[in-house]
Amino acid sequence: MRTLETERMILRDWEASDLDDFAEMWTNPNVTIPEGDLPMRSKDECLPVLRYLINAKNNYALELKETGKVIGSAGLNEDGDGNPNARNLGYALNEAYWNKGYMTEALSEIIANVPDSTLLTVCFPADHDNEKSRHIAEKLGFKYAKTISGRNKMSGGPVDYHYYILSLEK
Repeated sequence: MRTLETERMILRDWEASDLDDFAEMWTNPNVTIPEGDLPMRSKDECLPVLRYLINAKNNYALELKETGKVIGSAGLNEDGDGNPNARNLGYALNEAYWNKGYMTEALSEIIANVPDSTLLTVCFPADHDNEKSRHIAEKLGFKYAKTISGRNKMSGGPVDYHYYILSLEK
């Protein structure tokens, strides 16, 4: 992936040296459970996921310019409905950095720099109960498309997801 830059962050490939920051985020249930995952229990448990991100190069590490700390992850991943011309926008942010505009800043940059010219739609699935994610989707110009009912989370039973779309067609 190419490196992107915002006013406050560098969006870059993940590195092995990011393990402490990655584990800080992914062992926090407030970060993982709203996205449907159980928190990891240790840095050792986080390591295989970090290695996957390093090799797959499909999600950015969100690094603060001021401190060099990685505070989140964001990327475009395969569409859950199997549409080859769409990607799901996924993200996670360290809880200490919530409500400061970092994720809106990062996602805006990613959307503005979509590399694939065949990509026509960006999708944004948000848990029905995750008001913050739904707010970000709407703030970025995504439009509500449908509700997906009964999707199972790793962290528990079935939930409803609001499914938002943003057309990239010119």
